[in-house]
Amino acid sequence: MTTSASATVAPSLAGCIIEPVDTEACKHILAWLLGKPDVQPPQDTVSFKWALAHCDDGVTWGTFDTDLSSWRLGSEVVPDVSPPIREQTIQELRLFGETGEVLIWRTEEGLRGRILHELIPPADRTDEMDPLRPSDEARILRGDSVRGGSEPGFTRVVDRTGAEQVIPADTTAEQLRKRRVRLQVRHYWEQDPESGAVRIAATRLLKLTTECSDGN
Repeated sequence: MTTSASATVAPSLAGCIIEPVDTEACKHILAWLLGKPDVQPPQDTVSFKWALAHCDDGVTWGTFDTDLSSWRLGSEVVPDVSPPIREQTIQELRLFGETGEVLIWRTEEGLRGRILHELIPPADRTDEMDPLRPSDEARILRGDSVRGGSEPGFTRVVDRTGAEQVIPADTTAEQLRKRRVRLQVRHYWEQDPESGAVRIAATRLLKLTTECSDGN
């Protein structure tokens, strides 16, 4: 997931609606994520459950606490592994859930973004053979073992190279060894009207899971 690729916004895709987000709206979303006083949830973001920030100094995950109506961030749980999320260091920030995703990236002119709204597939897009039907992929999260004590709802994991991250899930070493901790992503497709070639036009994060539906 690179910032330059993510910044490409398709005007119309099967299965979703994509809208641009200006700098001020990006700052509002960031302030809400960071729990700034008197900041109300931005419109159309109340169903988001996870956050994932790639920053200049590392990766930070977050999860939305519905009881407290606020975000919990890995930078608060294990600050020596997860860096604080700051406007000046964000490379790419995603807030996501099963109904959509906000993507924010940093440019020389400031923050820019887009929001993707999931659509119920129309009747003519339910055929599994349809080349423009959105498709899902499960990506195995990096990590081989659990390190140290864990806060409820978060787990500090490390891989064979020594790289660490704090993921927003209660995860066991066995789940990591069996590659059960996965990030579900969804691809949206477009077709070239002249050649008929089909390619991925947008990809969003869907959910974080610790059990595999395929039984592996």
